[in-house]
Amino acid sequence: MRIAMITPGSGGQFYCENCRRDLDLVQALRRQGHDAVLLPMYLPVAEAGADEGPPVFYGALNVYLSQVVPGFRHLPPAWRDWLDASAVLGWVSRRAGSVRAGGLGALTLSVLRGESGRQAGDLDRLVAWLRQECRPEVVHLSNALLLGLAGRIRAEVGVPVVCSLQDEDSWVEAMPGSWPARLWDAMAVRAVDVDLFLPVSRSYGAALAPRLRLAPERLHAVWPGIDAGACRPAAPPAAPRLGYYARLAEALGLGVLAEALVALRRRPAWRDLELHAAGGCTADDRAFLKALRRRLERDGAASAVTIQERFVASEVASFMDGLSLLCVPVPGGEAFGMFTLEALARGVPAVLPAAGGFVEVAEATGGVELYAPDDPGALIAALERVLADAALRRRLAEAGRARVQSRFDLQNCTVPALLAAYTAAGARSSS
Repeated sequence: MRIAMITPGSGGQFYCENCRRDLDLVQALRRQGHDAVLLPMYLPVAEAGADEGPPVFYGALNVYLSQVVPGFRHLPPAWRDWLDASAVLGWVSRRAGSVRAGGLGALTLSVLRGESGRQAGDLDRLVAWLRQECRPEVVHLSNALLLGLAGRIRAEVGVPVVCSLQDEDSWVEAMPGSWPARLWDAMAVRAVDVDLFLPVSRSYGAALAPRLRLAPERLHAVWPGIDAGACRPAAPPAAPRLGYYARLAEALGLGVLAEALVALRRRPAWRDLELHAAGGCTADDRAFLKALRRRLERDGAASAVTIQERFVASEVASFMDGLSLLCVPVPGGEAFGMFTLEALARGVPAVLPAAGGFVEVAEATGGVELYAPDDPGALIAALERVLADAALRRRLAEAGRARVQSRFDLQNCTVPALLAAYTAAGARSSS
């Protein structure tokens, strides 16, 4: 099967769950003999390797300037091509704001409007490339913020269109004023152009269904996966150590975890407790990280915290070595939390808030200790409970690793579920 996966790139500056999910899926599909193509939008997708062939569509600078500069979209193609050059987009990915929702409401709405938005020329180029160069049998959109592409692809390329659902709410709800309501409405209008939606968890699908006005039969949950067989068990901790593996952002709870570390280190049993954090960051995050380091210095905990700002995806295995547990305390949870699989596949248990898709992942893996997200002391209590009980850590680690292998293996679980979804979408499209 020839599959076109359209994915917004992050430029490789931080751990992007959607990018990781889509790149892994494309590579796994290829290993099973399918002709899968990754088409990056906005910025390059790091580690794409063989995907250097397809151009970056909707290049970040072109999309932004088309929105804010009158007449920009009528400039000669050579100008636009220069702005889409790899070196230029690499520079953009290191600048502030590439993943900041605030201030981008009008641009997000314009992309959702597709052929009637200010980026209509970008849509023309994408559809032409799909028809003339790619000729896919199915087109897979990475998330619902790309729904403005679906109508013309479905009509002019003449193939089923599916759309994953993952963490759109964290982008939309960060918008000021009336923008969230306007964007949800625009997505609901465009949702009719998609044959099947693939939420990364059943709970997230249920949460988004009313916002996108989707009947249950238009949802087909597909859990993300990981190459479980390639994940060796992490080396055991020599001393108690907390791990955080996600974008180094305030919104994802890194500051909350640092405060919990400081509180625990004031107790005699945990005065040697450490925190290692990795996952990269954007320029926007650096002010938060600078303030966090000042707080840790003031609290006498700076030497106990290691923050790796430079993101190197291939170093995830070595990062997990020596961790007692992983904790990414996103206050409202996430649609899934790919970092949980990264840890559990290597036998590192996780502590997460009982919110969003985290509850579903905890139930499916048996490797997560949940805590009440609305209780200020619950995180500290959960961390201490897991740190202090070696038998509990072992049970969580063993159950989590085993169930990731049996339920979340990329080749044996995720790809078959995805192919079944493509078949179901094709049946809906032809009916």
